[in-house]
Amino acid sequence: MDAAIIGAGIGGLTAALCLHEKGQQVTLFEAACQPRALGLGINLLPHGVRVLSGLALDARLREIGVPTNKLQYMTRFGKTILREPRGREAGYRWPQYSVHRGQLQMILMEAVRARLGEARIRAGHRLTGFEQSADGVRATFADST
Repeated sequence: MDAAIIGAGIGGLTAALCLHEKGQQVTLFEAACQPRALGLGINLLPHGVRVLSGLALDARLREIGVPTNKLQYMTRFGKTILREPRGREAGYRWPQYSVHRGQLQMILMEAVRARLGEARIRAGHRLTGFEQSADGVRATFADST
């Protein structure tokens, strides 16, 4: 059985890599004709880092990420209101990272291209609908160009 993933965001790319690791044949559809590194900073929590480490992306995460070891709220005068440990400091096996969302997406896209092959990525395909039957799912797309 083949799997189709709609959307080459962080979730879609990670799902494609995970399914591929399990031997699934995956095709990834993305509405954008040329995926780009867009976005701002995000935090990757330890359970997310665990998944990405399992996909052998931990070295790349260390390149782009800043290890986050605490969350701290302060008054405008600099007095600490709340301080909580994060990542390894909080006892997790994996760190927490602050990363640029677009950089993470591009790392995942590079991994998908390398592991699944360029032919398995269909850019410029905007999902317009789907029908499910006993035989599977049929998706319809519009060309985004």
